[in-house]
Amino acid sequence: MDSKPSATSIHLFKEVRADIENPIGSTIQIQVVSTITFSVRQRQHRRVLRNNPVFDTQDAFSRHYLASSASIHHCNSTRYPRCFLWRVVNDQRVLELQSVDLSKSDRETSDAVYSIQLCFNGQLKHGGVALANTADVNVLNVFALTRGNELYTFAIRKDFFCYMAASEEDRARWCKVARPATFSIGTPHSLVAASAVRLIVSLSDGRLLQLTRKEADDGSRWNEAVYGDGQWGSSLRGLVRWQGSNTTRYDGVTLEQSTPVAMAVSPDEKYIFAVCINHTLRIWNPKKAVPVFSKDLLWQQREQHEIPKVMLYPGSPNVLQLFRAPGAIEGDVYYAVSYSPHDFGQFKFWAIRDPEHGENGVRDLFPNDSLNPPDPDPSPESKAIWKVVDFRVKTSQDDQELDIWVLSRSNRQYKLYNLKSGLRNLPSRWQEQWTATAMQVNEEQDTPETCQSDPEDATEKWLRYILKPGRYPEILVENALFTYCVRRSITVQNPKLPLSERMSTAITSQVTFPAGNIAFEKYHRALHDEWIKLWQEIRDLDKTRLEVLSLALDGQADIPWIVFADSCSAIRSCTRLETMTNNSYEILAVSHEHLEMPSVETETGNEPKFPDELAVIMEAAAALRKSFNTRIQQNYKTALANELWLEPHLEVPLRIQQLYDQCDIADDIAQSLFDDLEKALEPIGGPASLDRDAFFAIIQAFSHILPDVSSALSYTKFGVKMLIHGAREMIDQRERVLLDLLTLAVFVEMEVDQESAPMEDFDGPAIYETLICLLRQYEVMQWLVSNTRSSSTSAGNTKALKDSMAKDSTASSNHKIEEKPTILESVFAVDLKPQSNDGLALSDALTYNIQDLLQWVVGGNNSVSWDEIPVHIQCNLLVNKNIDLASKFLPFQPSTAWATYIKGRLYLLCGETTEAAIHFKKAAFKLSRPVKFSYHHASHSLLSPIEASYLGQGLPAYYTHIINLFSITAPPSHTQAAYFAHLALQLIPTHPPSDQAKNLLTSLFNASLQTTDFTTAYSAITRHPSPSTLLQEYIAKILTTPKALPQVLSLPWPPNLQTQIDALLSQHKNPKILAAWRLHHNDFRGAAAALLPSLQAAQARTKRSVAVDGLEREYLTAINFLACMGKENAWVLSDGDGKAEEGANGLGGKGRRKVITIEDLREAYQKELDRRSVIESGRFAFGGAVDEMDIG
Repeated sequence: MDSKPSATSIHLFKEVRADIENPIGSTIQIQVVSTITFSVRQRQHRRVLRNNPVFDTQDAFSRHYLASSASIHHCNSTRYPRCFLWRVVNDQRVLELQSVDLSKSDRETSDAVYSIQLCFNGQLKHGGVALANTADVNVLNVFALTRGNELYTFAIRKDFFCYMAASEEDRARWCKVARPATFSIGTPHSLVAASAVRLIVSLSDGRLLQLTRKEADDGSRWNEAVYGDGQWGSSLRGLVRWQGSNTTRYDGVTLEQSTPVAMAVSPDEKYIFAVCINHTLRIWNPKKAVPVFSKDLLWQQREQHEIPKVMLYPGSPNVLQLFRAPGAIEGDVYYAVSYSPHDFGQFKFWAIRDPEHGENGVRDLFPNDSLNPPDPDPSPESKAIWKVVDFRVKTSQDDQELDIWVLSRSNRQYKLYNLKSGLRNLPSRWQEQWTATAMQVNEEQDTPETCQSDPEDATEKWLRYILKPGRYPEILVENALFTYCVRRSITVQNPKLPLSERMSTAITSQVTFPAGNIAFEKYHRALHDEWIKLWQEIRDLDKTRLEVLSLALDGQADIPWIVFADSCSAIRSCTRLETMTNNSYEILAVSHEHLEMPSVETETGNEPKFPDELAVIMEAAAALRKSFNTRIQQNYKTALANELWLEPHLEVPLRIQQLYDQCDIADDIAQSLFDDLEKALEPIGGPASLDRDAFFAIIQAFSHILPDVSSALSYTKFGVKMLIHGAREMIDQRERVLLDLLTLAVFVEMEVDQESAPMEDFDGPAIYETLICLLRQYEVMQWLVSNTRSSSTSAGNTKALKDSMAKDSTASSNHKIEEKPTILESVFAVDLKPQSNDGLALSDALTYNIQDLLQWVVGGNNSVSWDEIPVHIQCNLLVNKNIDLASKFLPFQPSTAWATYIKGRLYLLCGETTEAAIHFKKAAFKLSRPVKFSYHHASHSLLSPIEASYLGQGLPAYYTHIINLFSITAPPSHTQAAYFAHLALQLIPTHPPSDQAKNLLTSLFNASLQTTDFTTAYSAITRHPSPSTLLQEYIAKILTTPKALPQVLSLPWPPNLQTQIDALLSQHKNPKILAAWRLHHNDFRGAAAALLPSLQAAQARTKRSVAVDGLEREYLTAINFLACMGKENAWVLSDGDGKAEEGANGLGGKGRRKVITIEDLREAYQKELDRRSVIESGRFAFGGAVDEMDIG
């Protein structure tokens, strides 16, 4: 019976791919020892890679970075790390190992963030790497076979992957190398590890070599046992090649037809199974050292001359697997599954009872069935050739089912299929029950396009497209740019410059800027074309990374993995929405038994909506939006952005009309568009059959509920990476669905639901409003997953990473890991717990975890309002000084008072104090009212507990907080601080003065003083309960500010303050200002007294024949002051201070106090005039002193 699977399979699984791009500083390279004495001088034993080389050809890039073979090994223990990705890279000379665990126990304090590269002097053999579990759960055993016939045994402690210093251990303790004697007469072909102490090696002459050791042995010596075919010629075949024998060349070695390409040890460890090049399954009994069973893979009798036609490819080790089945048929001990690529590809299930009894002990379980693999493209017109790359079979103890996974490929395309079936009914389910995996598709249709109305530059579009996180690895873009520059003889720029800057410079150097505006459009087009050329270089390199290498199945966690040349993919289950979008409605209509929820209940109690009905609507919506031309798409994008992020001022029906008009769709509507929509919706009755329930049933598929109890697990760094990749893809898909549905809803509301033919069950405004709300959320998520920041701004992404870095002094001081996580990761994913794997397959848990993350972003199970989420994100950006990112995120902020306040904080950090003040004042009323809201927690600690205590305590307290912000910002904004101090003081009484009023008056005084607003400062002093505490600073500022005195003199100072000011001015020794102050207050004698010390000092200088400018003016000023007192009161008391020497005109004396009258001053003034006259006429006295008059 032909059991070929049906042509179409429902997609119930989804691929989540993660690039193998190790952060700078996380790769440890170790040079291993060699037994070859004439090998080249070994390089440095151990080093940390700090940069990645670039190459100018695709070949060189592929040889260095892309793996020639790779797989994932899963340890049986639960000790973290337990899942290891191994890859052979760098021209088969480097074996790279790294952890790919998605989660770990909370008890694990370290994170396996380091990759280990073992560097060999020679090349590794294809199929020459094997990993094995050990009794010591802290050690990973790795075996490697080189082309120089060296067998390496590595006992790598798992701490190597967690701590930098651990790999500094003496290499001789964990790296051993041996050269088994058998390798001198038989060339090894491939290697498998039955356990850590038992290896099976296939030899080129068809024999098997079993290597064993004791548990305590280190791998430097092995016990050898060789098994041939039992004939005397087999012992010489390794030495003498018989003439005319059928052989094949592979990997530089001549192989016999009987050479095993795939090997496995039976579950009871009694027999060795092997699939050989000559298309046979052979079973060896190690105790007898001979094969006890041999049969063609398809149970056919073949003549010797027919064997070359069916020979297997020597590099296909994934054609055999052994397993025990819970539902085993009576008498069967275990089973084997083999695959033959011939006869359209066939699987054979072998029931094993006792291989010693030939066909009575080994039988074809389904002799009448041809179990062909699923054909992804069964069309007779198709020219694609699909080949099975790998397959895996897992048995379940619970439901007694086989879980079969088959991976096929055709060039760069690949497909993964799954079948769950009991052993007895396998042939019947084989034909119809296969399910498929939806593979990640590189969305080349999203590449940037140019149109005349587009305001955005081509360079900005292409940089955003190419450098979008998760699209292309940075090292790939670096190599593509280098190739682009070399081919065009462009000078390669300094690699320390940002990658975006180097790309832009290289592109613009190839396009000549036009001299006038006439050719500007042509210039933009040429720029766009040049970007396409660079992108093609990137795309060509990217395609080489998609080489499928192997399929791995983690039986303990229940999740399959696909390993590529430069990435790996975890396979998860589909969500309800993904099931509808990844399958056509025809498949969904006949596949309800596969679905956990075959229908979606509606809120209105109407008939439930089936997935195939909803798929019809989504397919039609996607086709409708795709049919719009570039101009409409651009208009739609612009109009929708305004609708999403600008405050609406119209009713919903008018907003729909406005969006439709702005898109300018009506002018380009053709009858064909209506016909296509009618045809697409025909399975559900056409556009007129659309109803509200159908749209809301699709929207309901977006919903998800977080678990009530957190698990005892935490994410690893790789787990977070996989989580973000999965979230990015889910966000992209859901955003597309929302845009499609919105397009369909608007179009139907405007063109189909007319008054002449109303659609009673279609509620356009309700659908529109719901979709707009969801789109806002997913636009924010899209921004979060599309923007990155350096790890220094999100230091310690996990507590475990902090702990491990703290323990590892080498890593924390000298070898910092440089990362650029997305905002989604550093703000949300780090706080999320993965769901427990107990009773749940990891393939299901991964899907739930991704949905948990998206639900966590939008506020959990409605525990946080959506309006608070963008503000929380903005606060995180501000706390981490990501000002540029915060500025870009500004359009997503809601119009709440809390969001307005945070906008003000952003403007304050940007130095835009006026804008900051506007937003602070706008938010004042609501933020000053008491609410049960933790501003400290909500602000991500942007507000300290003390700062948060000012909010919700009334306007004066709020304004006090704002004053503090403007005072401590760099540079301080005293103008705004004074403004808000004014506002606060208007709201509280200053009599009787309170502590709050006192603090506000002090703030007002300080701010006014800094802006030299002495009038406002005066107002603060006069209202202050302790004005004397402010006067000294006030006077000091006046004395240092030019032209400040007139302002002060014009103020009505109270008498008590006048006295204090007079005393302060006297202390500062500025006679003119003091005299002016006293003169302003009619204290003429005091003004004269203020000038007297300067006159005394002037007399002292004239005695030393020092010219004093303005002395006459000072005499006249003092004389005028005293003249204002009247003749009888025209005197002043001179206090001898002991400092002024007796003056030339007698206005001073040492330590003497004297009354100086106006006549004394006039006489001294006349003496000074005479002295100057004598000097000017040249009549000098040569003997005797000038007659002096003592007025002091």
